[in-house]
Amino acid sequence: MLKPSLTDKAHQQIKEWIVRYQLKPGARLHVSDLAGALQMSQTPVREALSMLEKERLIEREPQKGFRVSTLNTQGVEDLYDLRIALEVLAARQAARRMSAADRRSVARLLAEVGRRMHNGDKQRILQLEQDFHLIILDASGNKPLAELGRTILDRIWIIQNINLLTTDHLSDAHPQHLNLFAAITDGDPARAARLMERHLRFAKAFVLSRLKADGDILSKLMMGFPSTRSTVNPGGR
Repeated sequence: MLKPSLTDKAHQQIKEWIVRYQLKPGARLHVSDLAGALQMSQTPVREALSMLEKERLIEREPQKGFRVSTLNTQGVEDLYDLRIALEVLAARQAARRMSAADRRSVARLLAEVGRRMHNGDKQRILQLEQDFHLIILDASGNKPLAELGRTILDRIWIIQNINLLTTDHLSDAHPQHLNLFAAITDGDPARAARLMERHLRFAKAFVLSRLKADGDILSKLMMGFPSTRSTVNPGGR
Protein backbone atom coordinates (compact mmCIF):
# COMPACT_ATOMS: atom_id res chain seq x y z
CA MET A 1 0.00 0.00 0.00
CA LEU A 2 1.36 3.42 -0.95
CA LYS A 3 2.18 5.76 1.91
CA PRO A 4 -0.24 8.73 1.96
CA SER A 5 1.32 11.96 0.74
CA LEU A 6 1.24 15.14 2.81
CA THR A 7 -1.46 16.43 0.48
CA ASP A 8 -3.55 13.32 1.13
CA LYS A 9 -3.08 13.70 4.89
CA ALA A 10 -4.04 17.38 4.77
CA HIS A 11 -7.06 16.62 2.59
CA GLN A 12 -8.31 13.87 4.91
CA GLN A 13 -7.83 15.87 8.11
CA ILE A 14 -9.40 19.10 6.83
CA LYS A 15 -12.33 17.08 5.46
CA GLU A 16 -12.77 15.44 8.87
CA TRP A 17 -12.73 18.83 10.60
CA ILE A 18 -15.45 20.03 8.21
CA VAL A 19 -17.62 16.91 8.46
CA ARG A 20 -17.31 16.84 12.28
CA TYR A 21 -18.28 20.52 12.53
CA GLN A 22 -14.89 21.57 13.91
CA LEU A 23 -14.61 23.84 10.89
CA LYS A 24 -18.07 25.35 10.72
CA PRO A 25 -20.10 26.34 7.63
CA GLY A 26 -19.09 29.81 6.54
CA ALA A 27 -15.72 29.76 8.32
CA ARG A 28 -12.90 31.34 6.33
CA LEU A 29 -9.94 29.05 5.72
CA HIS A 30 -6.47 30.54 6.03
CA VAL A 31 -3.65 28.44 4.66
CA SER A 32 -1.21 29.58 7.33
CA ASP A 33 -3.58 28.61 10.17
CA LEU A 34 -4.27 25.19 8.67
CA ALA A 35 -0.59 24.54 7.96
CA GLY A 36 0.23 25.38 11.57
CA ALA A 37 -2.49 23.09 12.93
CA LEU A 38 -1.38 20.28 10.64
CA GLN A 39 2.32 20.93 11.32
CA MET A 40 3.25 20.95 7.66
CA SER A 41 4.18 23.46 4.96
CA GLN A 42 1.57 25.51 3.10
CA THR A 43 2.03 23.76 -0.28
CA PRO A 44 0.20 20.49 0.56
CA VAL A 45 -2.50 22.50 2.36
CA ARG A 46 -3.16 24.56 -0.77
CA GLU A 47 -3.33 21.38 -2.84
CA ALA A 48 -5.73 19.83 -0.33
CA LEU A 49 -7.99 22.90 -0.46
CA SER A 50 -8.16 22.62 -4.25
CA MET A 51 -9.29 19.00 -3.85
CA LEU A 52 -11.94 19.96 -1.29
CA GLU A 53 -13.21 22.70 -3.61
CA LYS A 54 -13.80 20.09 -6.32
CA GLU A 55 -15.75 18.02 -3.78
CA ARG A 56 -17.91 21.09 -3.01
CA LEU A 57 -17.01 21.01 0.69
CA ILE A 58 -15.42 24.44 0.44
CA GLU A 59 -15.92 27.46 -1.81
CA ARG A 60 -13.43 29.89 -3.33
CA GLU A 61 -14.34 33.56 -3.04
CA PRO A 62 -12.67 36.12 -5.33
CA GLN A 63 -10.09 38.23 -3.49
CA LYS A 64 -10.88 36.42 -0.20
CA GLY A 65 -9.71 32.82 -0.51
CA PHE A 66 -11.65 29.80 0.70
CA ARG A 67 -14.48 29.26 3.15
CA VAL A 68 -16.41 26.20 4.29
CA SER A 69 -19.50 25.72 2.12
CA THR A 70 -22.92 26.56 3.52
CA LEU A 71 -26.28 25.04 2.60
CA ASN A 72 -29.75 26.50 2.40
CA THR A 73 -33.02 24.56 2.37
CA GLN A 74 -33.03 24.07 -1.40
CA GLY A 75 -29.45 22.86 -1.35
CA VAL A 76 -30.24 20.31 1.36
CA GLU A 77 -33.30 19.09 -0.54
CA ASP A 78 -31.29 18.69 -3.75
CA LEU A 79 -28.57 16.74 -1.94
CA TYR A 80 -31.09 14.35 -0.40
CA ASP A 81 -32.84 13.81 -3.73
CA LEU A 82 -29.53 12.84 -5.32
CA ARG A 83 -28.68 10.65 -2.35
CA ILE A 84 -32.00 8.83 -2.66
CA ALA A 85 -31.45 8.14 -6.36
CA LEU A 86 -27.96 6.74 -5.75
CA GLU A 87 -28.61 4.71 -2.62
CA VAL A 88 -31.84 3.15 -3.84
CA LEU A 89 -29.90 1.78 -6.80
CA ALA A 90 -27.08 0.69 -4.46
CA ALA A 91 -29.55 -1.21 -2.25
CA ARG A 92 -31.08 -2.91 -5.28
CA GLN A 93 -27.67 -4.02 -6.55
CA ALA A 94 -26.37 -4.97 -3.08
CA ALA A 95 -29.30 -7.37 -2.69
CA ARG A 96 -27.92 -9.25 -5.68
CA ARG A 97 -24.20 -8.83 -5.05
CA MET A 98 -23.39 -8.43 -1.34
CA SER A 99 -20.68 -10.86 -0.29
CA ALA A 100 -20.80 -13.10 2.76
CA ALA A 101 -17.98 -11.04 4.30
CA ASP A 102 -19.96 -7.81 3.88
CA ARG A 103 -23.02 -9.46 5.41
CA ARG A 104 -20.99 -10.42 8.46
CA SER A 105 -19.60 -6.88 8.73
CA VAL A 106 -23.07 -5.36 8.60
CA ALA A 107 -24.43 -7.87 11.13
CA ARG A 108 -21.65 -6.98 13.59
CA LEU A 109 -22.20 -3.27 12.97
CA LEU A 110 -25.95 -3.47 13.63
CA ALA A 111 -25.39 -5.57 16.75
CA GLU A 112 -23.03 -2.92 18.13
CA VAL A 113 -25.58 -0.18 17.39
CA GLY A 114 -28.18 -2.15 19.33
CA ARG A 115 -25.86 -2.41 22.33
CA ARG A 116 -24.88 1.25 22.25
CA MET A 117 -28.48 2.42 22.09
CA HIS A 118 -28.61 1.70 25.83
CA ASN A 119 -25.61 3.81 26.85
CA GLY A 120 -26.40 6.94 24.84
CA ASP A 121 -23.14 7.06 22.85
CA LYS A 122 -24.68 9.16 20.09
CA GLN A 123 -21.47 10.00 18.26
CA ARG A 124 -20.42 6.36 17.95
CA ILE A 125 -23.93 5.31 16.91
CA LEU A 126 -23.96 7.95 14.20
CA GLN A 127 -20.57 6.78 12.92
CA LEU A 128 -21.78 3.17 12.76
CA GLU A 129 -24.96 4.16 10.94
CA GLN A 130 -22.95 6.16 8.44
CA ASP A 131 -20.68 3.12 7.94
CA PHE A 132 -23.80 1.05 7.24
CA HIS A 133 -24.58 3.20 4.20
CA LEU A 134 -20.98 3.14 2.99
CA ILE A 135 -20.86 -0.66 3.12
CA ILE A 136 -24.04 -0.89 1.04
CA LEU A 137 -22.57 1.48 -1.54
CA ASP A 138 -19.47 -0.68 -1.84
CA ALA A 139 -21.48 -3.92 -1.74
CA SER A 140 -23.39 -2.77 -4.82
CA GLY A 141 -20.33 -3.80 -6.80
CA ASN A 142 -20.82 -0.64 -8.87
CA LYS A 143 -17.58 1.34 -8.50
CA PRO A 144 -18.73 4.57 -10.23
CA LEU A 145 -21.88 4.54 -8.10
CA ALA A 146 -19.88 4.01 -4.91
CA GLU A 147 -17.42 6.80 -5.75
CA LEU A 148 -20.16 9.31 -6.51
CA GLY A 149 -22.19 8.17 -3.51
CA ARG A 150 -19.29 8.70 -1.13
CA THR A 151 -18.81 12.25 -2.43
CA ILE A 152 -22.47 13.07 -1.78
CA LEU A 153 -22.45 11.38 1.62
CA ASP A 154 -19.47 13.47 2.77
CA ARG A 155 -21.77 16.48 2.45
CA ILE A 156 -24.72 14.66 4.01
CA TRP A 157 -22.61 13.78 7.06
CA ILE A 158 -22.12 17.48 7.76
CA ILE A 159 -25.90 17.89 7.97
CA GLN A 160 -26.23 14.79 10.13
CA ASN A 161 -23.55 15.88 12.56
CA ILE A 162 -25.11 19.32 12.99
CA ASN A 163 -28.50 17.66 13.38
CA LEU A 164 -27.06 15.37 16.08
CA LEU A 165 -25.73 18.35 18.02
CA THR A 166 -29.19 19.87 18.26
CA THR A 167 -31.63 16.95 18.61
CA ASP A 168 -32.01 13.50 20.17
CA HIS A 169 -33.51 12.18 16.92
CA LEU A 170 -31.31 9.14 16.34
CA SER A 171 -33.04 5.93 17.36
CA ASP A 172 -35.47 5.80 14.41
CA ALA A 173 -32.78 4.81 11.90
CA HIS A 174 -31.76 1.56 13.60
CA PRO A 175 -34.96 -0.48 13.07
CA GLN A 176 -35.12 0.84 9.50
CA HIS A 177 -31.56 -0.39 8.93
CA LEU A 178 -32.45 -3.79 10.38
CA ASN A 179 -35.39 -4.19 7.98
CA LEU A 180 -33.31 -3.01 5.04
CA PHE A 181 -30.49 -5.43 5.85
CA ALA A 182 -32.99 -8.28 6.11
CA ALA A 183 -34.21 -7.51 2.58
CA ILE A 184 -30.65 -7.45 1.26
CA THR A 185 -29.80 -10.69 3.05
CA ASP A 186 -32.93 -12.30 1.59
CA GLY A 187 -31.73 -11.30 -1.89
CA ASP A 188 -34.86 -9.24 -2.55
CA PRO A 189 -33.81 -6.23 -4.72
CA ALA A 190 -37.29 -4.72 -5.00
CA ARG A 191 -37.91 -4.77 -1.24
CA ALA A 192 -34.41 -3.50 -0.50
CA ALA A 193 -34.88 -0.58 -2.90
CA ARG A 194 -38.32 0.22 -1.47
CA LEU A 195 -37.07 0.19 2.14
CA MET A 196 -34.01 2.29 1.32
CA GLU A 197 -36.18 4.91 -0.38
CA ARG A 198 -38.59 4.99 2.56
CA HIS A 199 -35.71 5.28 5.02
CA LEU A 200 -34.04 8.17 3.20
CA ARG A 201 -37.28 10.03 2.53
CA PHE A 202 -38.00 9.84 6.25
CA ALA A 203 -34.57 11.37 7.00
CA LYS A 204 -35.04 14.05 4.36
CA ALA A 205 -38.48 15.02 5.67
CA PHE A 206 -37.20 15.33 9.23
CA VAL A 207 -34.27 17.58 8.31
CA LEU A 208 -36.39 19.76 6.02
CA SER A 209 -39.08 20.12 8.70
CA ARG A 210 -36.42 21.51 11.02
CA LEU A 211 -35.00 23.85 8.40
CA LYS A 212 -38.46 25.26 7.69
CA ALA A 213 -39.53 25.60 11.32
CA ASP A 214 -39.49 29.10 12.78
CA GLY A 215 -36.84 29.45 15.45
CA ASP A 216 -35.10 26.11 14.81
CA ILE A 217 -31.35 26.65 15.14
CA LEU A 218 -30.48 24.05 12.47
CA SER A 219 -30.99 26.51 9.62
CA LYS A 220 -28.71 29.08 11.25
CA LEU A 221 -26.01 26.47 11.84
CA MET A 222 -26.18 25.27 8.23
CA MET A 223 -25.83 28.79 6.90
CA GLY A 224 -22.87 29.25 9.23
CA PHE A 225 -21.23 31.89 11.30
CA PRO A 226 -18.55 33.52 9.12
CA SER A 227 -15.37 34.40 11.01
CA THR A 228 -12.19 36.20 10.06
CA ARG A 229 -9.97 33.25 10.97
CA SER A 230 -10.26 29.52 10.50
CA THR A 231 -10.48 27.82 13.90
CA VAL A 232 -9.40 24.20 14.11
CA ASN A 233 -8.74 21.75 16.89
CA PRO A 234 -5.42 19.98 16.37
CA GLY A 235 -6.34 17.65 19.18
CA GLY A 236 -9.00 16.18 16.89
CA ARG A 237 -6.34 14.61 14.65
